[in-house]
Order: sequence, then C-alpha cells, then structure tokens
Amino acid sequence: MPRRKKTVSSTPLLDSLSVDQARFVLARLIGDDPALAARAEGIARDVLRMVDTEGVAESVASDLSCIDIEEVWETSGRRRDGYVYPSERAWEMLDDALEPHKGEMMLYLKRGMVEESRLCCAGILLGIRRFEQDSGSDLLEEAPDYCNETFDSVREEWEKAVGDAAQVRLLARFIEEKGLS
Repeated sequence: MPRRKKTVSSTPLLDSLSVDQARFVLARLIGDDPALAARAEGIARDVLRMVDTEGVAESVASDLSCIDIEEVWETSGRRRDGYVYPSERAWEMLDDALEPHKGEMMLYLKRGMVEESRLCCAGILLGIRRFEQDSGSDLLEEAPDYCNETFDSVREEWEKAVGDAAQVRLLARFIEEKGLS
C-alpha cells in the first residue's frame, strides 16, 4: 500500500491556536486593517449562507430524540416549591432541546439574512415532524400535543418576526411540498 504524503501546513503556528486565541488574532487583524475587515465580513456572510435545511432537520430530530424518558420521570414529581407533572417536564425538556435551533433561526433575522432564516425555520419544522413520525419516543406519550403545537408555534413566531409575505409564502410552499401540515 503506497504511503500518503502529509501535507505541510503553511501556517502551523496558526493551526495550533485555540478558538479563543484564533478569535483574538482575527480581531487584531481586522481592527488594524479595514479592507481585511470587509473581506472577513464577506467570508463570514458566505459561511452563514450555507444553511442546510436537511442538516438542521436531522439535528433537531436527533436533539429531541436524545431526551430520555427516564430523565423526565426522575426530574418530575414533588418539589419543594410544588409539583411538576411528567408531561410538563417533558415539554420543558423538549423546549430546551429546541431552543438553540430557534435561537439560530432568529439570529439569522437579526443579521438581515431572511432567506437563511427561512431555511433554518423549514429545517426546524421538518425536524419536529421527523421526530414525531420516526422516533418512537416515549416522550410523545407524556406530551402528545407537543409536536403539533410547537410546529405551529415556531412557524407563527417566525412569520411574525420576518414580516415578509413572499418569504412566508415560500415557507408555506415548503410545508405543503413536504406534506408537513
């Protein structure tokens, strides 16, 4: 079997930096050079434009599926400050798993990246349906209405925040084409 040549990095010192150290170096570079700052901004925008709806859906479905019903039962029940029903705890845990995805969706809107936000929203909605249909999770017995109510809630939250009828129609078309309603 032939040996592969290792490629030697042209920036071995930079390659060895931690994330925080690399962030510091980048901040210094763009602070010192407005042209470089503009280039870095363009590269960042290009990276952020790469929203993979299928990837978001897989991530959402996986994050929701990873919640163990045993953990729901262990963290519900009588508390010092009252009683937490297992169904209530299941909703909380599912919402906690979904929150980072919703946060990313809304962050795209804050960045002015409406199309990317829509693609992210579409992935979240698709992921909720995949979790509902494919997971076989016992959580769905504790919170049987979670998927339908959360699907509608995420959609409505995004539609209200985006305020763009054309984007709303594109999301509606995606939902219809995928049979998610």
